[in-house]
Amino acid sequence: MKIYCAGPLFNEKEREEMSEIANVLEKNNFEVFLPQRDGFLFSELYNMGVKLGYEEEIVSKALRRAIFELDSYAVIEECDGLVLNINGRVPDEGALIEGAWAWCNKKYVVIYKSDSRGLINGLDNPLIEGLSLLEYVEKIEDIPSAFHKLASANGSHFEKVISRGRKIFDLILNKSPKKIVIKKLLEEIGE
Repeated sequence: MKIYCAGPLFNEKEREEMSEIANVLEKNNFEVFLPQRDGFLFSELYNMGVKLGYEEEIVSKALRRAIFELDSYAVIEECDGLVLNINGRVPDEGALIEGAWAWCNKKYVVIYKSDSRGLINGLDNPLIEGLSLLEYVEKIEDIPSAFHKLASANGSHFEKVISRGRKIFDLILNKSPKKIVIKKLLEEIGE
């Protein structure tokens, strides 16, 4: 199984954490795409392009497009799953998009978070949490077993989410009273 490592890469500490995640996965026989290692860092190629005499604006635009296209391809076509590191006061917006691409393409998504900060009473946005079925991994060494657990479910969690979403949509579409909506939600989802 090949895993894309999505997360912040904007300082040395963030890159070290992402490298640690990749190393643990590789030690557990996963193939890994780590953008900072297997792709490129914008700043390095930008400086090289400018030194070669290209206009800054042209170099910047070409590299931004290349990052988008490379990461799109790696997430959607090359990888079977994605580990989404959401540590930080707010999660990295690029990593969130990559996580959404992975989920929409029925790839396994494992969220890693050891940081206690969150948007809603210490919790994160449900649209982020839902990418991993509201389950987080708090220790890097537990990431490989989370992927094994998802793989053993054979993708049934995707169908379950869509099926439940359809039922909730129907309740709301039919303008069911709120008392009935909460009762049905708790019966259906409140496992």
